[in-house]
Amino acid sequence: MGRCRGYWPPATCQQCGKAPQLGQSLLPSDIWRCMACLANQIPGKNTISKSMHKTLDYAEELRAAVTEPESSNAEGLRNQAEWSRIISAELRKQAMVRARHVPQVNGEALPRPEEQPLYNTMAVPDLAAVEASLERSRLLLDYGIDAVAMALDAPASIEATNSLEKILAHQLAVAHKNAMEQVGRAHGACAPDTEIKRLNVATRFMSVFQQGLLTLRKIRQNGQQRITVQYVNVSQGSQAVIGNIDGNGGGDVH
Repeated sequence: MGRCRGYWPPATCQQCGKAPQLGQSLLPSDIWRCMACLANQIPGKNTISKSMHKTLDYAEELRAAVTEPESSNAEGLRNQAEWSRIISAELRKQAMVRARHVPQVNGEALPRPEEQPLYNTMAVPDLAAVEASLERSRLLLDYGIDAVAMALDAPASIEATNSLEKILAHQLAVAHKNAMEQVGRAHGACAPDTEIKRLNVATRFMSVFQQGLLTLRKIRQNGQQRITVQYVNVSQGSQAVIGNIDGNGGGDVH
């Protein structure tokens, strides 16, 4: 921590020139800064990473002070450690205050109005669904290796009821197309080792496809396996007929 001239802080931040917000004060370093300007000097992309960085500083400086308690610099190290702890706690406190006032839409934090495209998409719930649908269509057209028709047919076939099931259906269609194309190329005019590699790739895509179907089944069953047990009581001298029997006497009989 640097040294500031004068004990009393100025009325405004010496970096941005703004007065501190209500309930906050300027903090000393090489100059008097508000919390926002001071946070910008700390490494990290968000409040959590900045707070963790100062917490690590606190641990390192405190360890150094404890390791050399007789050193002339030990008191300074303890002061620096305490300062890092205070900054870390202040960062977390202000982040929690801001979080209470952040509006949410569709379970997501609403971005600032300055981020116009994302703000418009998030602010209108129906628009988010439309944008997501358009994005899925763009991905199919740009990277779907000409599987658009199958990818659009798959959600209809499984009667997809939400976006996750539609995304899974698109992936299943792409996996199936890749598998079939690799099988077709393997039986073309290619060397035996290349043919084996293509068949291995096809097998992996088939495995991915089957795992995707199992995932869909688990999602629709809420991850629970359903087993139906039927009890049939047969008295002595009687016979039981088990199976599906229709009115014409047909069906599966066991």
